Formats: sequence, C-alpha cells, structure tokens
Amino acid sequence: MTENANAAAEEGGEDDTYNVPNVAALSGRRSGARSTERRPEQQRQEMTDEDLAGGGAAVRVAQQRRMPESVDEEPEDEAAGDKPVTINVSPTVDRRLKAYRNKTGLTNLEIVWEAVEAAEAEGWKTVVAAAVPPAKTRRFGVRASQTRYAGVGSNSVYTRMTPEERNELRRLVKVAGVPDRSKLIAISLNWHLPGTADKPA
Repeated sequence: MTENANAAAEEGGEDDTYNVPNVAALSGRRSGARSTERRPEQQRQEMTDEDLAGGGAAVRVAQQRRMPESVDEEPEDEAAGDKPVTINVSPTVDRRLKAYRNKTGLTNLEIVWEAVEAAEAEGWKTVVAAAVPPAKTRRFGVRASQTRYAGVGSNSVYTRMTPEERNELRRLVKVAGVPDRSKLIAISLNWHLPGTADKPA
C-alpha cells in the first residue's frame, strides 16, 4: 500500500488490514495449486440433467458403498494373517474357562472352537434362546445389540485366529442371529463349559 493510499484510507476511516494480501493464496498460486472454490458457472456445467431434475444427488448417495456396522460384516482376505481376537465374558465364565484350561491343557483357541462346535451341534436357536431373557411383550423397538446375553461380561479373554477362522465366525454370527463374534463365543462358552452356567438376567 502506498503512502497516498494509506492517507486516503485513514481519512476515509477505512481499516487498512483488509488490504493485506493473502499470503496463503499467493503461495498457492506460485506453486501452481488450484483453488478448491468453484464458480457457479462451473457447478452448473458439472450438473447432469438428472441433477437438474432433483433426483441425481439422491441416487448418488444411495449408490455409495455402505460402511460395515461391525468387524463381523465383511469377510477378510486369506492373506490378512493371524490377528488377535478379544472375547468379553462374564467373571463366572472366565473362572470356568481357566479351570477347564488347567484341567485339560487346552489353549483358549482350542476351547473356543470346542464350545462353538458343541453349540452348533446343539442348534443355535436353542443355545441363543437359553442365553436371553424371556421374550418381552413389546414386539418392536428391541435391538439385538441391546440384549443382555448370559455369559457376556467385562472380563476379556484373548486368542489369535486365522482369516479362515474369523470368516467362519462371521458366518456363524449371521446364522445364530447375534450381534458379533465376541457374544457368539461367550454364549457358546457359557453353554459348553463345565460348572454352573450364567442365567439370563
């Protein structure tokens, strides 16, 4: 800003800070960066006839890929490798699991699959029904994720599984109709392990 311009700004009561060049904008132009702002003419040119009819945007949103709600929804590639798996069980199931592990010498993973296979042989409808409270009179508004399953709790049990094992659990979660693999395994352990099983609250 020149001295004459400064004087004119001061006499007119103008704030000369608005005349300071935008450094970020200048540096962007020097580096060849393109502005993210679009002119109205450009926006109109990029709109299709379907957009102008009012339905294009809605169609594109509906066609966007839906993000999975949990880790159990989409299968994994076999090259993913072994990964840790956490199972949240009740204190009672945790104690029964440790006792069974000490008695048999089996690993957590071996016991997990022993329990899951036993539950599958019994029938998921029977096993899951034994883990949930009696049906309430309300038909709607009850979500599976809000159901309190017997055997599920705040104690964490850890193991590692291959992609094939994790994918099999994904399949069984859908068959059994439970929210996730942690609950599926906890329900199975509660059903299968020796000792007094947890009752649904």
